[in-house]
Amino acid sequence: MMGLDQDRMPVRSTLVTSVASGLIVAVILKAFSTGMANSAVLMWFALSAVGVAAAAWFAGSALLRIHKRHARAFVMTSAFSQKYYLAEFVQRMHSSLDHDGIDLVLKVPDRDYDASALSRHLRRLLERRHDYIGGVIMATEVHRLRDDLVMFCRRSRLPLVFTDIEPFDEEHEYPENTAYIGYDTGQLGELAGRWLVRKLRDKTRPQVLIIASHEHSARQQHCEQILRSALPDVSITTNDGCEFNRSRAYDAVRAHIRQLDAAHRLDAIFCTNDEMALGAVDALSSLPSPTTDATIVIGIDGVLEARALIDTGNSPLRATVVQNTQRLAGSIAELLQRMRGDGPVKKRTILDAEIHEAT
Repeated sequence: MMGLDQDRMPVRSTLVTSVASGLIVAVILKAFSTGMANSAVLMWFALSAVGVAAAAWFAGSALLRIHKRHARAFVMTSAFSQKYYLAEFVQRMHSSLDHDGIDLVLKVPDRDYDASALSRHLRRLLERRHDYIGGVIMATEVHRLRDDLVMFCRRSRLPLVFTDIEPFDEEHEYPENTAYIGYDTGQLGELAGRWLVRKLRDKTRPQVLIIASHEHSARQQHCEQILRSALPDVSITTNDGCEFNRSRAYDAVRAHIRQLDAAHRLDAIFCTNDEMALGAVDALSSLPSPTTDATIVIGIDGVLEARALIDTGNSPLRATVVQNTQRLAGSIAELLQRMRGDGPVKKRTILDAEIHEAT
């Protein structure tokens, strides 16, 4: 019957079968109360039991479909404008959640890396917490946002996965319904530093320019520590005001090249994300100089454009430290599902990054 089509009209099907089951049970009870417990009544009882079981199955199945159809999870990012790594991550998250029948709701800040913007999102999400089965949070300025994060975690009671930046220093500080999974930002810088050491080991007084941001400052700090430890005569200049922005990196590298004299060659540029690395490459191309004709560049993230340029073998961009967005998104989706159950979950999971370099 079309009117009871469970796929097309699950609510109607549930209501009709539930009402029918109730009527059958009422008839049985009436029969026993009036002393009509004969073979006909027993037959009715058997048929009714089957009917009740079938109705319960249909009702449960319909409610499950309704719940699955409306399951939502949110992803709140710390930035988004011209951030290709984040765009790729969101796309992967959408695919992973959609595979599990969960719709993705994206929350992006009005201004990149602005704790106040994220705080406003948290308040709005709290008001509509019943719309979600859980969420993923990329925090920023955690020293400013931490109190808001703790309040949101405790009041929402949603399964919440943090990534990109760890909001708490110790595992025991994480609220009960939260966990972290992602890459260690300091380890990313260490990988870049070790790669640079291999490339610069035979040079005398190697000159390195670090193009960075105030966000993820451990990347430049750990890279610099590796370089100074392995190359005692290295000269390092750091510009941490480029905000992961390609055009800012372009301007910063051009300004640095103009200050160089013939006696000071620029051996390498480390950029703490690939967008800035691509800007550095553009700057090197736009301002040819004998001091930069052998400059090598390494970035972080492993975005498609950077990997494609590296693979040509004809670019100063020689390597990137890859944060695998497909692996990250899949791991987060799996963790969210585990957190919705009753089993214990690991509070802190660090994924291994890898170097993608020219062959």
